[in-house]
Amino acid sequence: MQQIPLFPLSVPLYPGVALPLRIFEQRYLHLVSESLKSESGFGVVLIRSGGEVGNASVWPLGVYVHIVDWSQGEEGLLHVQVVGRRRFRINHTERAEDGLLLGDVEWLPDSTPRPIPADCDGLLAVLEELKERAKDLSLKFDNVDSADALSWQLAQLLPLEDKARVDLLGLEDPLARLANIAENLDRWSRE
Repeated sequence: MQQIPLFPLSVPLYPGVALPLRIFEQRYLHLVSESLKSESGFGVVLIRSGGEVGNASVWPLGVYVHIVDWSQGEEGLLHVQVVGRRRFRINHTERAEDGLLLGDVEWLPDSTPRPIPADCDGLLAVLEELKERAKDLSLKFDNVDSADALSWQLAQLLPLEDKARVDLLGLEDPLARLANIAENLDRWSRE
């Protein structure tokens, strides 16, 4: 196990997806500063209850991110672009003196790269439509060159309940994730 700093968000993040963050709380400004100095990352976790400001409780799975770009904004805001890398499971959390959430995590195994199955044309079309609708979100995606990339990008963009998002993050096999998404796509689109 390894202890890493955690950044709770009300939006999910998956491997291979880049997400912009606007940072203004002192504890997170310090976290970003330390991450840049040490060229290390931190964990992004989905909030289970509470808010992004203050003390939130989080779901037990998350994604380790690296900072790929940053700039100083107006009024002390720091603009940071992070990209999801590795998945982890949280075994224990505690709060640092400054309120930063720390997690003892175990790394989840990376899946073996698999090609996109031939019967996924419908899912590829759904992904392209979702990307078109999400242009204003400032998300950036890797190329869809594997079943992993397709499943993570669909999970990022589909309007899912938080539990469904976390369940998908916990699935190791990208083909199982795609099957889960395909089976539930109609149900999710009606909810």
